[in-house]
Amino acid sequence: MVATAETESDRWLSSVTTERAVTNSSEALIRDADAPDFGAIPRDKTGSRAAAVLALYESDLTNRPAVQCIEWVSDEIGLSKKLRRFAFSLADHADRERIRIDRRLNRYSQHRTMAEASPVARNILRAAMVELDLYPKTKVAVVVSEAVKLTQIFDTQRAGRFVNGVLGAIVRDAERDESSS
Repeated sequence: MVATAETESDRWLSSVTTERAVTNSSEALIRDADAPDFGAIPRDKTGSRAAAVLALYESDLTNRPAVQCIEWVSDEIGLSKKLRRFAFSLADHADRERIRIDRRLNRYSQHRTMAEASPVARNILRAAMVELDLYPKTKVAVVVSEAVKLTQIFDTQRAGRFVNGVLGAIVRDAERDESSS
């Protein structure tokens, strides 16, 4: 099946500059070699987290709501209905609460604001914050570990250390608050 330019444009996702992502030129319709290999993303909760991050990332680059991006990303990964709901929840809440989440993250990111962080790391942190807030039964260590894992898959080791440091500071602060109550 040959996709039309409009369909391909709606589905386009790769790690490219914002300028290229928002153009409608035929150049922008060519899939970038750096685009995620959706077949390699697991079809489990890690895959749900990856889908949320990729939808948030696409939303950042295209200025479209993450909920418009999540369905396609979930289809590409092949997530079950249950896993799609989890991915949708993470992406939707992170997108709607972006300003509040970024303010909170900025307090813990030394020498860098979320606007200066890589788009991948920024959206991984947003999704992790939502998971920590909305799913308290998930172990904190699992959320942090998954966030670092996704950063290493989609970004760099350096970004992984950044994500680990920010989430570690948030967790330590929360633990201090709990022990003093």
